[in-house]
Amino acid sequence: MPNLLGSLARLWRERKAATFAPRFWEALRPPAKSGATVNATSALECTTALACVQAIACGVAMLPLDIYRPRAGGGRDVATDEPLWEFFAGQPNEWQTWPEWIETTLMHAVLCGDGISFINRPNPRGPIRELIPLVPGSVSVEQRQGYDLAYHLVLADGRSLTVGREQVFHLRAPSWNAYSGLDATKLAREAIGLALATEEAHARLHANGARPGGILTTEQRLTREQVDELRAAWQQTQGGLSNAMRTAVLSSGLRWEPMGMTGVDAQHIETRRFQIEEICRAFGVYPAMVGHSDKASTYASAEQFFIANVVYSLGRWTRRFEERIRVDLMTREERQRRLYAKFSLQALMRGDARTRSDFYSALITLGVLTRNEARALEELNPLPGLDEPLRPLNLATQAEAKAALAAKQAPPASAPSPDAEGKAAAIAAVARVIGADDPALELKIGRILSAANEARIRGARDALDTVLSQLETP
Repeated sequence: MPNLLGSLARLWRERKAATFAPRFWEALRPPAKSGATVNATSALECTTALACVQAIACGVAMLPLDIYRPRAGGGRDVATDEPLWEFFAGQPNEWQTWPEWIETTLMHAVLCGDGISFINRPNPRGPIRELIPLVPGSVSVEQRQGYDLAYHLVLADGRSLTVGREQVFHLRAPSWNAYSGLDATKLAREAIGLALATEEAHARLHANGARPGGILTTEQRLTREQVDELRAAWQQTQGGLSNAMRTAVLSSGLRWEPMGMTGVDAQHIETRRFQIEEICRAFGVYPAMVGHSDKASTYASAEQFFIANVVYSLGRWTRRFEERIRVDLMTREERQRRLYAKFSLQALMRGDARTRSDFYSALITLGVLTRNEARALEELNPLPGLDEPLRPLNLATQAEAKAALAAKQAPPASAPSPDAEGKAAAIAAVARVIGADDPALELKIGRILSAANEARIRGARDALDTVLSQLETP
């Protein structure tokens, strides 16, 4: 025994139990105080823990993911000409799609702290061939003296392999030691264990016909064999759901004394309800996302819960995922070209039809969105003539407003009236007809034309007065 303990202590210090260390230490994990064994497998048997993991993993996996290249003057473009974009447009491996790989990686990271995949890239600077997800327990992380990381893998055939950081994709949960994520099944062991224990106790209660236990008593002295036979016979005829409400026939002075249900037994529902909130708190998931609500919840508050789930529960994981893609999957040249991965959270922020209509109308009217951009958000094809942004007539930039104010305050330019222009043209025409080029003669002609115009105006006015007077005559 001392030699065994010494060997275990040495393995613990050196962290060199390469092939069996993760599973070995997993088996030595002590049970929770409730008596339930909590590990990655048993934790998923707790419906609340399973729902929390699925809410995060499936929520992120359903988001569109793309590789972008920033524009020099602002904005971005999808980097469709990059090898990394082509890899993300295909499959991560032969048996998974991208949503499935993202779900698996996040389930490992959320539950066990680390979501690790082996990067199959023959050329360190070349394209990635595939990503192979590694099950927790088959890989351990070691930080060496030079602060570089080594990953000890256990392959499917039992062989062990040690690789460097550049050969793995490692999505970490919040970390204490900075190189491996915190294991939620360890830290929330008591909350998950109590949920499992209360569920089992409640199930056993209903397996007994929802009746508490009791005592068979007699004044006669019974041997151990008789006690065992009597217990087995009673359980056979009265135990279980199939024997509920059956009539018992007692003989030889036997009496049945049922045991009353204690306060702890009666509070199973309240305890199980509280454990839902405890486990959601440990995983950072809002209870509404796992189907749990209280009397204070309304439709409006539930909508805000859904928005908060996207911002605070999913947002922190999408940010981690985007950065790990940049660090682990991009080459140095791709990072120098400022390529980046981005999830589109708008897929989960869509409102109802009326809300979206008001949203698009406001942004299109202000010129923030073009009409084709709004159609793209609704997954509709663009239409010709809808690529120009609209602009309200009563809105202007500061520079345009200053220019308009200066033009308004400037003195008006003297522009000839249409009558003056016509008069000048008539004078020039008469002068050309008579062959005169004398300014004094032109002035005289102008006076004559003005007098003629005045005579015509007076004649028209007199004619109008005549007509009006005739109309007024009865």
